[in-house]
Amino acid sequence: MIFPRLDRSLPDEHDVRVDEPIGARQAVGSASSLSGDSPFAYRAGMSAGSREMRALVLLASFRYLTRFQLEEMLFDAHPERRGPREVMTRGVVRRLQREGLVTEHPRVVGGTAGGSGRMVYSPSAAGLKTVRSFCPGLPARESGSRRPFLLQHSLATAEVALAFQRSARELGHQLVEWECDWSAAERFGAGAVVPDAHLLYTSHEYELEAFLEIDLGTERMRYFAEKLRRYIELWRGGTWRARLASWPLVLAIVRDERRAVSLMRVAEAVLSNADAARADVEIWIGDAEGVNANPLAPIWRVVGRGSPYALLPPPALRIENVEPYDADL
Repeated sequence: MIFPRLDRSLPDEHDVRVDEPIGARQAVGSASSLSGDSPFAYRAGMSAGSREMRALVLLASFRYLTRFQLEEMLFDAHPERRGPREVMTRGVVRRLQREGLVTEHPRVVGGTAGGSGRMVYSPSAAGLKTVRSFCPGLPARESGSRRPFLLQHSLATAEVALAFQRSARELGHQLVEWECDWSAAERFGAGAVVPDAHLLYTSHEYELEAFLEIDLGTERMRYFAEKLRRYIELWRGGTWRARLASWPLVLAIVRDERRAVSLMRVAEAVLSNADAARADVEIWIGDAEGVNANPLAPIWRVVGRGSPYALLPPPALRIENVEPYDADL
């Protein structure tokens, strides 16, 4: 949900520089970041703070990343072609490859995060074993799988993560937490529902917490409907209250406008049979192009309300219990 900022307890933050190694440390209680100001390597337990280890954690968390995505996550800054960060990122990847911890895949042509020259990297079996040695929550996976859906889905998820991080950086906000699917499932109970990601984003005035669903248009509508029903079951069960102050939004990012219209109809049908859940389980749908350009823009369709809406109210609007911003008003 979206709430005015309060003195709520947020995950522990550590002032760690990415340009120098740190000693191993134990993350106690809530999540801790392994990459300085970058939020993407949360919940990794104990790890050495070298740039190579942080890169390996990121690759294991997202499954696949392009070099550009890895660079931006490592340094919390826009990739600089032929700049020092590019050189350092290439060096990190080469060292991981030399140790047999990372696998390189042929470039992705088309699709989210596709394009010429964008090599894709994933952890090898040895790399996954290394990460699991200090991060036991990481599920067993087939290393180096080139199944097109998994690869494209991972890159699309990473691109959405970076879109929120860019907005935070440019607007002086903070992406406090980003949990990938396996980490979110571990926290909220595997088997109930497995979001593609869970995020906590704050501005100077508001906090936004959301589950994310990345829809590439390859799944049948009934799969999306069933997942929404599982979200409603999780909300009704109430176990999330031990971990969250309020129920998050459910953000579905789709490939295009046509898919958005179809998912709106499915979501409306699911919520129409959900009785009390309609007031608390909010489903927002946005297309990938708009979300990746600016996730805070008024580009979202809200099931049961229409569109367009922005995720956060305008900065000048400072009233309690504020409704989501409607660009038509």
